[in-house]
Formats: sequence, C-alpha cells, structure tokens
Amino acid sequence: MQFMIAATPNTQLATDLKSRYDEHINAMTVTYQSSFVGDHATMMEYIDNVPDAVSPVKAKMVYVQVPKPDGSTALDLVWKFEVEMQDNWYEASVAAIAPHRIVTVVDWASDSPLPHPSFQTAPIPPTTPSPLPASYNIFPWGVNDPSEGERAIVQELGDKLASPVGWHTLPYKNDPQSDNIRQVGGSLWRETNTTWGNNVFAHENWEGRNEWVYNLRPQGAASKGDTSEGAVFDFDYDPKKTDSEDALNEAKKYIDATVTQLFYTSNMVHDLYYRYGFDEVSGNFQQHNFGRGGKEDDGVIANAQDGSGYNNANFMTPPDGQNGRCRMYLWNTANPYRDGDLEAGIVIHELSHGLSTRLTGGPANSGCLGWGESGGMGEGWGDFLATTIRSTSSYSDYAMGAWAANRPTGIRNFIYSTDKAINPSTYKTLDKPGYWGVHAIGEVWAEMLWVVSQKLINKHGYSDSLFPPAPLEDGTIPTGNFYRPKEYDVHGKAKPLVPIHGNSLIVQLVLNGMKLQDCHPSFFDARDAIIQADAVLTGGENFCELWEGFAERGLGVDATVVGKTPWGGGIREDGFKVPTVCNGGEEDPDDGEDDDCGFFGC
Repeated sequence: MQFMIAATPNTQLATDLKSRYDEHINAMTVTYQSSFVGDHATMMEYIDNVPDAVSPVKAKMVYVQVPKPDGSTALDLVWKFEVEMQDNWYEASVAAIAPHRIVTVVDWASDSPLPHPSFQTAPIPPTTPSPLPASYNIFPWGVNDPSEGERAIVQELGDKLASPVGWHTLPYKNDPQSDNIRQVGGSLWRETNTTWGNNVFAHENWEGRNEWVYNLRPQGAASKGDTSEGAVFDFDYDPKKTDSEDALNEAKKYIDATVTQLFYTSNMVHDLYYRYGFDEVSGNFQQHNFGRGGKEDDGVIANAQDGSGYNNANFMTPPDGQNGRCRMYLWNTANPYRDGDLEAGIVIHELSHGLSTRLTGGPANSGCLGWGESGGMGEGWGDFLATTIRSTSSYSDYAMGAWAANRPTGIRNFIYSTDKAINPSTYKTLDKPGYWGVHAIGEVWAEMLWVVSQKLINKHGYSDSLFPPAPLEDGTIPTGNFYRPKEYDVHGKAKPLVPIHGNSLIVQLVLNGMKLQDCHPSFFDARDAIIQADAVLTGGENFCELWEGFAERGLGVDATVVGKTPWGGGIREDGFKVPTVCNGGEEDPDDGEDDDCGFFGC
C-alpha cells in the first residue's frame, strides 16, 4: 500500500488509499507458490485486488544493497514487488520494517514520447514442421517510413535457425488461445493464417486495455493458385485527410495493414538479433524454445494503434519467461494521423529495449537499466540499432522519429551525424540542463556509437545486408561474403564467426558488449565492454578504431567524472586522448604523459 500510494498517477485514488487504508488492505487476498531452483526453494506471494494494478502483484522478501551517505553499502531486508499497471510495470523494493520506505524502483516500461516544442547455435530440431512461408504487403525492411519508399509484396524471411517453424506456427502447449491443449488432430503444432506465431502476437488495441488474446487481427488470404506461397496479407493503406474529429476513424480503417506491418517488422527484428546472439539462452522472446534452453512462453505482445495515448511508443521487459509488451500509438501530428507502427525505427527502438534489458545483467534480471547513464544507454542502443538498420552504403545523417512526429529534426535534440556542427554531443553534454532524462542521455550514447561505427566502416567496408547467410540443413552457418573463413582453436572447436564488414561487425560487438558489462553500467563500463568484446572476437584488431571513435566524442582514456552517484550524478569532463599505442607508440604531444591503454593493456 505504501508503494501504490506513491505509484498511482490517480490523485483521487491515492487520497482514497490513505483515508480507507484498512478497507483496501482487507480487500486484498494473498496466495503462495513455492518452487525449487537448483538446490534451494523460493517462495513467491501473489497479491490480488491491488488498487490500480492490472494483474496480481508478485512479492518476495529479499536483501538488497543500499548505498549509504559515506559511500559504503549495506544489506537491507525488503519486499520486492512486480507491479503491472496500465502504463508502467514496476520492480520495486520496499523496506520490510516500518515505516516501509521505498528503497528502489525500476520501470520495465520504456517509451519514446514526442518532446515538447522547446526542445552459432544448436542445430535445428528435426521434428519441427515446415509450413509454407507467408507474404505481406508492407514497407520492406530498410524502408524506415512511408516518406522513404513504397509498399511491396515481401515473403516471410524463412530463417530456419532463428525461427525454425516460421512466423505463424507454434506448439499448442505454448499457445495462449489453446488453454494448454497439447495437440489437435494428432499434431503438436498449430499453424495460423493470422498475425499470431511463436515470436510475436500482433493485433489492434483500440481500447488501450491489457486484454489481448482475442483482439482483432488480420486474416491472411489463401494464395492465388501458387502452391509455393502460404497465406497472403495484402491490405490497402491509403488514409485521406479528414475533419479532425474523423481522423481517428480514418486511421482505424487501415488497421489490417498496420498490424501486418508491425508483425513483419517485429519478426524481422527477432530473427536479426537472434543471428547476432540474442538466442533462447540469452533470454530472447519466444513461446517455444525448441529445447535450446532459456525460459519459454514470452513471445512479444505487440499492440498496434494502442488506445491508451498518442505520440508515443513503449516496451515493457519483465524477466525471461514473461511476455514482453510493445505498444505502438497513433501520432496526431498531421492529418491524416501518422501511425507509429509504420515507422520501423520506432518499432526497432522499442524492441531493442527487450534486447538490452535481457542481455545486461542476464535474462533473469530486468532491473539493470533503470536510471542514470545505464537507463540512458537503454534508450541509446535502440536509437543506434534503428539508425544502423536503415542506413545505406552511401553515408547520410538521420533523425529519429521524424516522420511520425512530423518534424524534420525528429524527437531528439539533434539528428545523428558525424559532423560536430550538426550534432555536437560529447560526454560533457550530459552535464547540461535538460540532459538528466534517459532519452537525452541516450542520444549522446547513440551518437558515440554512430561515430564509432563509421570508424569500423571506413576500415572494413559496408555490407548491404545485416542478415548473415541462411543456415544449412544441419544448422551450420556458411561464411559466404559475410563472415571471415572459419577458424578453430587448439581443441578443434570452431571459434565464433567474425563479420567482415564494419556495419555488421559493430552490431556484433554492441550485442557482445551487452553480455559482458555489469548491471547498472556507466558509459565507461559499456565502452570498455565493447572494446573487450572486440578483444575476444578478433584479438583486439579494432582496438584503436574503437578508442578513436569514443575519444572523438569525449569518452577517451582521460575522460573523468567526479562525484558520481548511483543515480547518475557527478561532474564530467571530456577526454579526447586515445591510448599511446594508437599514436604510433609515441607519447601524447600535448602533455608528454603516458596514458592508460584500457582493456588488455597496450
């Protein structure tokens, strides 16, 4: 109750909770569930009828580390809650001893609001079915939004490693619509002709509620005489300018096209990230994991035209084994309304919250990117990956969310550019007014990664596709023109494949770095993790290029922060130096002092 009084955005409810405290307490019911993990038992409480919560609150008693004013830490006994609300999903720690102060809060929901005007894996399981691929009338992969290209009929990707049964098939036992039925008509697998599958459940959510299993979804038509083609999702999209009061209804006319686009983009992101290491063991989002490890029953719930708001998007990332939830909104920034589901960069940004949250600190911990620099980087990785996916071999600057927001500069302070006259962001920028929030912090991190990526592209060239070659029948990956020739260690075991080109290599290093960094990483930690990832993958071949990219934006070896707090405070100073080994072994000419070389020495 102490937490709900603080958490509810409804001031009338908060007042009622205080005045009728005992009545609300007595209306709640508690059930208990114990389970064995390894060699020890855990007890979880489920609290029903919690005011303003949309599902039972999970609760357990644990110890947490709490910073003290003198810089030390202490262990405090707390109740840890998982509280799902309409627009937030909190992981909160509240002191177990009265007066029950709130110790920590992390919101698993990450959003992208419109700013104010002032501003190699296991082989494919042999028993899985091979359904016919579907096709979709959508803005193809790489077309960021309707201003950049036309819709086209595109076939399902068909990556048998990332999605062994395709995008429209899942086991009955993992199907939320089948009530744990294990098979029908002798088949273990359900094949659908709608936007419902193992990775993604996409649908409208006009009422903005949490119910989703039976929401409206488009039905794919039977293929027109071509037996090599599965269901066809071909729907019109041609919204017209209307009177303002009719704009919402005009947008709703094209919900089938919208949901199809969201389903397609979300599955493409799933398959792409899978191929770079966001697999089942790492905590990816799938209903069925094909015996490859990790927890199941957590495909992405993707809400199109969500009715709970406008001009936003968000993603909620609970720990592995619970469904991630992506909510996309209409943007009333133009007439006709612009549909965020059709701007791939926004969808990719939101889905990337699931990636970075599950990889940082491990898939069982969703509280590592909650605030400060770490929370900001959670936003920045999404911007960077979305920008990298839409980029081409001909360099260009890019704005984030420009089409949906109907603003050429997008929804960030600056567009992403290697030109400091266009985007002047450096590490010190985090000390400026207006840069306390995670979105502003994130755009500084994304800008750094964008500059770093160009260093690798200048060295290694550019791949027109970020997707690796399709796997062979036994699940192995051919190198093609995407990876270096395979290498083996002294025991004859194949080493991880190394992407040849700069843009694919940086994606691999960024994901590998997420796995290496600590919970609550700082900019320094994330930078060092990427450099360490390169040392592991390539033996450090790109040591200097990575340092040069970070140093160009103030995160060099001499960058500092004084007075840092767990919440992201402190006074920062830019550092533009690189390790001396990157200056040809010479000492830096500006001061003659030797610099630290970072990970793995010089």
